[in-house]
Amino acid sequence: MSSVRARIQEFSRDRLMLVLAVYIICQPLLDILTAQGVKAGHPITAGVVVRALFMAAAFLYAVFISQFEGKRLPMIYTGLLVGYLALFMLHMLTVGGISLCFANLAEVVKTFFAPFVLIFLYCIYKQYGFFITTQSIGAAGAIYCSVILVAYLTNTSSASYVNSGHGYNGWFYAANEIGCIIALTAPFTVYHCIKMIPTLTKKTWWKGLVIVWCLVCSAFSANFIGTKVVFGFSLVYALAGLVWTLFRLYRERRLPVLAQVGAFLLLAVLIMGFYQYSALKQYKEDTSDPLIDIPSDEIIHYWPGEIEQASEGTWLLEFITEHKAVQKLDQVLSRRLTSASPSVEVFLEGGAAAKLVGVGYANTKAYSRQINFMIEMDPPAILIRHGIVGFALYCVPYFAFIFYAIIQFFKRPLIRLSSLSYCTLLYCTLAGFAIAMAAGHALVSPAVSTFVLATGMLLWVRTQEQNMLPKGQRL
Repeated sequence: MSSVRARIQEFSRDRLMLVLAVYIICQPLLDILTAQGVKAGHPITAGVVVRALFMAAAFLYAVFISQFEGKRLPMIYTGLLVGYLALFMLHMLTVGGISLCFANLAEVVKTFFAPFVLIFLYCIYKQYGFFITTQSIGAAGAIYCSVILVAYLTNTSSASYVNSGHGYNGWFYAANEIGCIIALTAPFTVYHCIKMIPTLTKKTWWKGLVIVWCLVCSAFSANFIGTKVVFGFSLVYALAGLVWTLFRLYRERRLPVLAQVGAFLLLAVLIMGFYQYSALKQYKEDTSDPLIDIPSDEIIHYWPGEIEQASEGTWLLEFITEHKAVQKLDQVLSRRLTSASPSVEVFLEGGAAAKLVGVGYANTKAYSRQINFMIEMDPPAILIRHGIVGFALYCVPYFAFIFYAIIQFFKRPLIRLSSLSYCTLLYCTLAGFAIAMAAGHALVSPAVSTFVLATGMLLWVRTQEQNMLPKGQRL
């Protein structure tokens, strides 16, 4: 066993950074293969297989292979997670038997992909100093955005919203997830384009074409996927980057910096210009706006019969209807509170075990309503699906990290703001948090959480590095 462990550690020391980079860059391909598998009706897709294997390998490596001082703390957290999952499955067994356990298994694996992979990333950083680089994240973002544009130009794109026909989702499957991924990765694509500008020469003219292509693809994707998340976060990053480079131009007054200002300005103009002809605007005007002022207790009549039946008479739906401020919040959140009402009702009806461990994801005769409808806000979803204990183990550490990141920024703001790389990491980390809170799919989707973890972990690493610098020195 010790010889096998030594060989794996030697391989990891030499090749693990490359393996991680390839894994990240191949995420778009994995999602394309997943989409094709879903469309073909395959019960198991490439994404499910590869990400499940990656999660299993990450768990085994962290527990049995990694070796570093201070390993006890992540192993305690691992033990708590495993113990909770065993308790959750035991609860499902008592509620609905072995069939309910199997019915919940796939969603449990998807949801807990993030914490187990996080432990792995922490272990390899502590042992080898390895982390996922911004280059690989940016390359993945460029591929995602390019697929959206190429699929549109070749008329091979899937519709983001099948019922209305609006939006272009490229060769991918879930528009919400792809929109979240591009919102988190495209800023790194843009950052590396900006970083590339000072290296342009007559011999490297082709880099200019790459920069323009990436900026156009990013702006196009922000508008034509059709989701508000990717549009909003892409535009805010472009405007923030423009302010950052303008301030740098004021201080340095160099031609490459002026070109960087121009690149951010071009990106912002493209995003706002594309909007006038975009699928997002069309979806907003044709579908979203006409329904925005309809009361929540009436909007359910526009939904499929199963959701309408499960939602009627729930405490949460009545609470939303009776309070105008809550109803307005529900409208802003695209009725996510209303759609969560059946699961919330079952959670409230449940006893102490349900409230502590959760109600799970699958329907059972023991529940008064169907609960298999998606709760598209991650913290509430984890609370309802996995109870107070699961929420404490999963979300409290994440909230603590976000609080830590904000505090660390204000401790040394000038050093943080002096680095566009650090600002991009902080922006995407906070964007991931905002997406998790309001739109969902950030933590509980392995495809998206991969990038949430990568950016958050790298932000932590850069913060540690900057904190070791003497005050006044920049990294």
